[in-house]
Amino acid sequence: MNKQALVIDVTRGGFTESSHQVIAVISDAKGKRHSQWGDVDQQVFPRSTAKPLQALPLMLSGAAQDLNLSQQQVAMACSSHNGEAQHSNLVTHWLDQLGMSSEQLECGSHWPLYQPATVALAQSGVLACAVHNNCSGKHCGFLSFAHHQGIDPKGYIHHQHPVQLAVNDAMGRMMDLKVTDYPMGIDGCSIPTYALPLPSLAMAFARFGTGEQLPDGWQKACHSLYQAMVTEPFYVAGSKRHCTKIMQAYGGQVACKTGAEGVFGAAIPSLGLGIALKALDGTTRAAEVALNVLLDHLHLKPTDPQFEQHLELHNCNNIHVSDVQHASKAL
Repeated sequence: MNKQALVIDVTRGGFTESSHQVIAVISDAKGKRHSQWGDVDQQVFPRSTAKPLQALPLMLSGAAQDLNLSQQQVAMACSSHNGEAQHSNLVTHWLDQLGMSSEQLECGSHWPLYQPATVALAQSGVLACAVHNNCSGKHCGFLSFAHHQGIDPKGYIHHQHPVQLAVNDAMGRMMDLKVTDYPMGIDGCSIPTYALPLPSLAMAFARFGTGEQLPDGWQKACHSLYQAMVTEPFYVAGSKRHCTKIMQAYGGQVACKTGAEGVFGAAIPSLGLGIALKALDGTTRAAEVALNVLLDHLHLKPTDPQFEQHLELHNCNNIHVSDVQHASKAL
């Protein structure tokens, strides 16, 4: 076990411009640690990394099956999407399917994360609304669960609402803990988020990918979510997004999910392992490269030969100006 954190450097002109420390743990479904870097025995807000776990009630309740949700919709329930036309159109269709409107999404509104989508929307004269929020797919999953269970969806973002109680119970089962025993904050989309042990998150991703240590119904639910993510990776994130790139490049070997403030989680069923990591300074680019490094450490090979472990940064003239890469090849 490595007591030192991973160091991810940003170099410009051959000179190290910035360095980011990343703590990381790789675990099996029983919680046995395969590897770790840095002080991982600390609590971390998983943020959107938890979305695949938060989507479990949608599957376990039978809502996804009874509503005949497509794999794209199931993938969107796990997503932090770009707000591209394909994403917003699918959310609009999903709301129509539920007999609901964007006003019932309680995630708030923002312009699409993907600049070309924002430009296209602005040029069309349409204002951004809640369907463009990167969390609207997850929130459609919450509304679908409430609709199926006959629960009044109003206020579903609050920690004592039946939707969030079900979400927290599912996350707790995956992590072998009681989520509400840990410090609570409010996530960007207004639902509760809890500061949870990083090793428990890695174990949950191992279980998510393998179904091990879970009852039969839970195994099926996790498998359905995993398959939706790796089959429809564009609907988990979108154009030029790392989650989508990883799942495309590794051809179904990895399901991964990013979270705000430099968090990442990944499930690797063939190895029976899960990964959880956190860039201590909250830098997303460091978390992305750290995930690449850890997949390489596990000798997992992308099916796309053009996939690069490091990240190239380009300026507005598309000139390659800097690189984000692991500071040392030795792990």
